[in-house]
Amino acid sequence: MTVRGNLPAQTTTFIGRRAVLAEAESLLSKARLISLVGAGGVGKTRIAVETGRTMARAEVFRHGVWVVSLADLKDPALLARTVAAELRIVDNSPDAGLGRLIESLYDKHLLLVLDNCEHLLEAVRHLVHHLLRNCEGLTILTTSREQLGVYGEYLLRVPPLDEDAAELFLERAEAAGATLLEEDLTEVVALCRALDGLPLAIELAAARLAEMSLTDVLSQLGRRFDLLVGDSHGPAHHVTLERAFEWSAHHCTDEERQLWGTLSVFPADFDRAAAEAVAGGDVLAPLSALVRKSIVVATTSPVTRRTRYRMLDTVSQFGARLLKSADEPLRLHVLHYNEFVNEATRSWFSPDEALWMGRLREEWPNVRAAIGHALAVPDLAETGTVMAMNVQRTRFTAFAGMLGQARDLLAVARKVITEPPLRTSLLAHCAWLAQAQGDMSAAIPLMNEARSLPRQPMTDVHLVFVEATHLFFVEGSPDCVPLYAHVVELCRQFASPGDTYICELMHAMAACFLLDAEAADKATTGLIMLAESNGVDWSHSWGLWHQGLYELRHGDPAQVHPLAVESLRLQLALGDTWGPAYSLWLLACTCAELGAHDRAARLLGALRSQERISRISFAGMSPFHKMLERADRTVRRALGDDYQVIMTLGADLRHDQAMEFALEPIPESERRPAKPTLPGGLTRQEFTIAGLVAEGLTSKQIGARLFISPRTADRHVVNIRAKLGLPNRVALAAWHRSATGN
Repeated sequence: MTVRGNLPAQTTTFIGRRAVLAEAESLLSKARLISLVGAGGVGKTRIAVETGRTMARAEVFRHGVWVVSLADLKDPALLARTVAAELRIVDNSPDAGLGRLIESLYDKHLLLVLDNCEHLLEAVRHLVHHLLRNCEGLTILTTSREQLGVYGEYLLRVPPLDEDAAELFLERAEAAGATLLEEDLTEVVALCRALDGLPLAIELAAARLAEMSLTDVLSQLGRRFDLLVGDSHGPAHHVTLERAFEWSAHHCTDEERQLWGTLSVFPADFDRAAAEAVAGGDVLAPLSALVRKSIVVATTSPVTRRTRYRMLDTVSQFGARLLKSADEPLRLHVLHYNEFVNEATRSWFSPDEALWMGRLREEWPNVRAAIGHALAVPDLAETGTVMAMNVQRTRFTAFAGMLGQARDLLAVARKVITEPPLRTSLLAHCAWLAQAQGDMSAAIPLMNEARSLPRQPMTDVHLVFVEATHLFFVEGSPDCVPLYAHVVELCRQFASPGDTYICELMHAMAACFLLDAEAADKATTGLIMLAESNGVDWSHSWGLWHQGLYELRHGDPAQVHPLAVESLRLQLALGDTWGPAYSLWLLACTCAELGAHDRAARLLGALRSQERISRISFAGMSPFHKMLERADRTVRRALGDDYQVIMTLGADLRHDQAMEFALEPIPESERRPAKPTLPGGLTRQEFTIAGLVAEGLTSKQIGARLFISPRTADRHVVNIRAKLGLPNRVALAAWHRSATGN
């Protein structure tokens, strides 16, 4: 959490509310839980944001002010995960996410604004209770139509506007292009009084002045009031707000009202293509009309720079009443986002990867809702399952720290998909997800169940990949390498470039860990060439990482640190929350090998924290774990009793501090004294090969002597000559005789 807050930019002037703001600020100085309670549309959200803005300007809270809107959230089980995502907390936990939230906030001093809690009261009560009990520096400000009823809660009721209502109407009318005279003020006051001083209703009425006179607006609104009667068992303020929306709907065309109802199926903002897919045709004219009438809000996407639309939650709820049935719009919503996810799966592995990650993040509430609805409808369950798997194939949820949500959706899918071949693929996919986190206790039963089902060519590629990963991570067996190679060939024929690259990465990684230097060199070279040619920054970061792994395992450890640092730098620039754990692993092992033991201990501590944050367990990945244990033993022996203290210092670093430390170069004072260099700066292997050339051996004979291929031996000879600036093998032989005094 390196950013201090996420307060939205102010787009319109804030009018009035001086008394309410002063009381809210006063309560914040003595209470840790304040609830702004009032009618829908009374302005609770705006008051909460303005209060937060005042706190931020005064720097009252050291870690800032964070606003979490719950209006889009339908499932109470996702509350903790939603809060974590808005606070930019990595949440890859398989549980509901509350523990991860407490773990991240227990030492923070911040103001958390939970906006629109009324439809999630029980879940919010539970969340607030545990957060306040466990996080001493946390203050919470909520907005709701109903108080939470949590111990220690201070209630601040938000009244309608009084004398400021007319000022709000005049300001918004001017923004809509209307010209009002001084003599109109009496009618303005009457109109605001008829609307009970509710800001939302006033703003909707003001927007109508672009098309109607003030007198017409007032007369028609008054005439409609006798007909607008809400639920007699509900709160009175709901009836009041309903008047404004009924009045607004009355002044829409049939086409606009139909679209208003259809758009209510979107849980969050959307683009025009999505609106047209759900509405079943061109919506430009009615959508533009709804924007003009302040029913739909238009904004510009920071990702695509295209227009996106959204409705306030209350507006959306009213729109849902205009639908006879939501079944067909919801089905079309699923189908549209299924195609979106399919396209992302095909296209993310490209120079446009940053755009696709941004689009997936932007559309995630819609995608998540579409998957959830599809899994609940029998004839859409297979579509929802494929969507859930495909989202993970884009590696978005790992990239964005949302693996917990991905596993939640896949767990639901496993309950509804019972027959192969889709269940086989689903189980294999879930097993791979668990393997990638080192969670073998979850992965092995899933893999074994998939093995027990009938196998088909279309499911074999998923299952063989999981079996290869089991051999790699659990058994540490080189038998996984040919299996990965087989999957790579299948992917090149039938899968997307992104799927193929993941398989090639795992194949190269396994070869580097489990095979000899020649095989590792060949696999590493191929992966680096692929990373350099495809223009994908993410794959480039892994190419650098893998080059470092090769040098650590088979080459020169001194070459690893700059490669790992550059890989980490690229991962952080991309916003990748998954890769940094692997880069910290590589850096920790490298520093231990280079004799920078103090730095290695700090990095080992930071790695433990990163494992906990990312929910990655290297203990479950045998080859990684063995090297980590070796590094740990080396550092423990070197530091003795200081090890635990220094390692704890690294573990206590904040995420941003740990990343900053990891990116630092290794000071020369921390490095192990350099070994005496051989003549010409050659490595031991290179000097040996030069000696064999001096003895008159051919590349084939050198290969037989050193158990490498003739081609590899010849490449070494060429590299040695280039390093020494020698024209041919004869000159190399003469140089070696001179260097050894023979």
